[in-house]
Amino acid sequence: MTGKFKPTVAVIKADTNGDHIISTISVRNRLIKTCIASKITKIIILVSEGQEKPPYIEYANENSANVEYLSLAEHAKVDMGEKAIYLQDGFLVHTALLNDFLASEARIMKSPTGEKNIFSKDSFTQQAETSYAKIEIFAVKPFNILAIQQHNLREARSRLFKWLSKPSDGYISRTLNRPISTLFSKFFAEYPIHPIYFTGFTALLAILMIYILVTGGEQGILWGCLLFHAASVADGIDGEIARAKFLSSLNGAKIDTTIDMITNILFMGGMSYALWNTYGDEYLILGIYVIILALMGIISMTSLLYFGPGGGRFDILSITIRQRFANKPHLLRIFNFCNYFLKRDAFAFLFAVFALLGLAKYIPEFLIFGLVIWNLAIILNAPSILKSKPVASKV
Repeated sequence: MTGKFKPTVAVIKADTNGDHIISTISVRNRLIKTCIASKITKIIILVSEGQEKPPYIEYANENSANVEYLSLAEHAKVDMGEKAIYLQDGFLVHTALLNDFLASEARIMKSPTGEKNIFSKDSFTQQAETSYAKIEIFAVKPFNILAIQQHNLREARSRLFKWLSKPSDGYISRTLNRPISTLFSKFFAEYPIHPIYFTGFTALLAILMIYILVTGGEQGILWGCLLFHAASVADGIDGEIARAKFLSSLNGAKIDTTIDMITNILFMGGMSYALWNTYGDEYLILGIYVIILALMGIISMTSLLYFGPGGGRFDILSITIRQRFANKPHLLRIFNFCNYFLKRDAFAFLFAVFALLGLAKYIPEFLIFGLVIWNLAIILNAPSILKSKPVASKV
């Protein structure tokens, strides 16, 4: 039996493994919030007789769902039909994989007991053995589903934070920035600190960066570049904690993108001033070109987002280009390769290396080259961006 599998109800049988806490949220509540983040609107928790609780509304990433506690006897009286998905308590589930599963054309699975739509460890074993279509994504990635026991909570936490990277991450972000930022995210996620405070910390790094660039002379150029790279690394902390605690929001995405853009402009302006002040008037002309090109790109993207899909994500440009090249694998590979070197994580790292090697005076030429390509890409893809649908929030 095939067809669109879009359950609106999730059923979880309460288990003691679900009570373990990871970054201030129990494993069971993480499972609940993962479902809510995937737009499931009703959660049923199966408990023993006498352990029922009043229903309540739970929230995750600006979505919400009704959560009910039912005994096994009460649940047996409720006809779930084919709109229910059964989840095994005590497991961490990767939100991206759950989204893929819910969006897929899937066969209805049956467990050894004959229940339909089972989403549990036994089902994944059966899935691998019977080679049912589509859901093999879970069977071939066993580390994305983790049974929680007290002795491996540390490993569970580690794997949870490894899932917090984004598909849009560049090479430097994946291999250097994320491993560093997640060290801080794992530590601070244990405390009730809202992600917005870490967005503010990135803004403070930007202010310190511009102050050092403007006042520090030749040494200021070095430390300004290093702080720009540090801000690029720290920029991941707020988003990681937001995704770990299901606090992602559209407003958070807008604030984060705004601070990113302001940080970039401050670096470009501060670096141009520092080079002009240190090495002469030729860097004033280069600096003017840099600022004009940067402002053109930011104004263009802001306008396209306002009149198009809305939201606060400038990576809609790369998403749009990938969609256009979806049926052209060679062009897509070329774009992905080039795009890695035009992301902030890449050029922030590159400029830090330049500064350490005493080559900071060549930074304006690299900025102009990258900004010209960015502006051309915006112009060529503007019609497609205007027709785009809203994208999910970043933070």
